Amino acid sequence: MNKRSLALVTTTAACVLALGVPKLAPAATPADPAESVVLITVRSASGEGAGTGMVLTASGEVLTNYHVVEGSSEVSVTIPATGKTYSATVVGHDASRDVALLQLQDAEGLATITPDQDIVSIGDTLTAMGNASGGGELVAASGEVTALNQQVTVDDGNGGTETLTGVIETNAGAVPGDSGGPMFDSEGEVTGMTTAGSQTVTRDPGGMRGAGRSMPITTVSYAVPISDALAVVDQIRSGTETATTRIGAKAYLGITVAPSAGVWVNSVLADGPAAEAGLVAGSTITSLDGQAVVSQSDLAGLLAQLEPGQQVTLTWVDPSGSRRSGTIALGTSQVN
Repeated sequence: MNKRSLALVTTTAACVLALGVPKLAPAATPADPAESVVLITVRSASGEGAGTGMVLTASGEVLTNYHVVEGSSEVSVTIPATGKTYSATVVGHDASRDVALLQLQDAEGLATITPDQDIVSIGDTLTAMGNASGGGELVAASGEVTALNQQVTVDDGNGGTETLTGVIETNAGAVPGDSGGPMFDSEGEVTGMTTAGSQTVTRDPGGMRGAGRSMPITTVSYAVPISDALAVVDQIRSGTETATTRIGAKAYLGITVAPSAGVWVNSVLADGPAAEAGLVAGSTITSLDGQAVVSQSDLAGLLAQLEPGQQVTLTWVDPSGSRRSGTIALGTSQVN
């Protein structure tokens, strides 16, 4: 599970901090579109996480951010309007757009969102709605569109970064847990999906050291335009993968690595592909299928391009310092 509950943004114009938790009002927007907004809970080896999603079809297709479900082994979705909770599977995703499509099990007759067909403009009023701070209830925060077609850089959860382009910037003040939730317009239609946020703190240095005065914090939220998100959904539904769109389970090597240790292998899972090849804990992976790997991010990126069952050559240095290699069939990952 990716730890960025709401993606942390790097910008050149401001110091970006983890989002705080402002006092927000209970969700209330025109025509009660909240009936189509869901709470997402994910579980992984590292714990639990929370996010938000939007119902696309009455049979239970749900749109959310990929970083909400990335690395999870179990996903459950609760519909606050009915109190029902469903198990969910990840149908497909596009990490470059931070979009994932889920399917709820045994769902029917669900209320769905209405995508906004109009072009959003600077100054438009929007309302962000989501599972703020993972509190288990929908909360709304209003603001205005402050910029369009923005580019932001976020932590990818694998020691690297991803750049999101074409996103909408608002001052709606989304917080962790709102990821994957809607940005509603004044008519209750969805214009975008909350994906990232930042806080800028301005400080008056004052007349002497230590006498500076903290100024108000400016919260900025970023949303993927709903048309862009739905284009990814259509690609997933088509069943055809692209360079960035992945469908179904990811390829699986069968190891865990220490976050700060690059490609040093922390442990090897019994009966996994790596174990069958002879890889042991304490080894250092140097290449995968002929491609050099020098960091955990490199390894994750290469695996993202491969398929379960695909034969690859793994090269590593074992704990004794001997260089080894083996051909393995990648497994099917149990995490998203």
